[in-house]
Amino acid sequence: MIALLQASVLAVSSFGFGAPVLADRADEKVKVEFRRAETKNAEGLVEAKVEGTRTKVYLHKEADATNKDIASARVFEDDNKKVLIEVTFTKDGAKKIATLSGEHKGKPVAVVIDGKVVCAPVLRAPLTDKAQISGQFTKDEAEKIVKGLTAS
Repeated sequence: MIALLQASVLAVSSFGFGAPVLADRADEKVKVEFRRAETKNAEGLVEAKVEGTRTKVYLHKEADATNKDIASARVFEDDNKKVLIEVTFTKDGAKKIATLSGEHKGKPVAVVIDGKVVCAPVLRAPLTDKAQISGQFTKDEAEKIVKGLTAS
């Protein structure tokens, strides 16, 4: 099952970018983290702002999944011509994401690219080996993100 990571208000429509995160880095590897987030501050959490919004989230210090857990990524358009990024996780990555979605259901998960929270959608369904990232990015911006995710 492919779970759609999407929230209508966060980070210019959840996984969107106010400005392209990778504008000048098409050939460089990007650092991606999937981290548990909270809507209220608590001890040990780190405050972060979702790019392109006024929304604040509070991040757990450790990432639940990273680049190492991504097997592949691709850009495609849905039926409404919205640009999406599909991420396929490794076997270990899929286990990590499944654990994350089971333990953190109903709470936000922050997608952090190069230290910036690009969105923090609420986990509403279990995640498995694939996830789709939607947002306000162009196809070119999405291609740059994918290239950065899959760079060796």
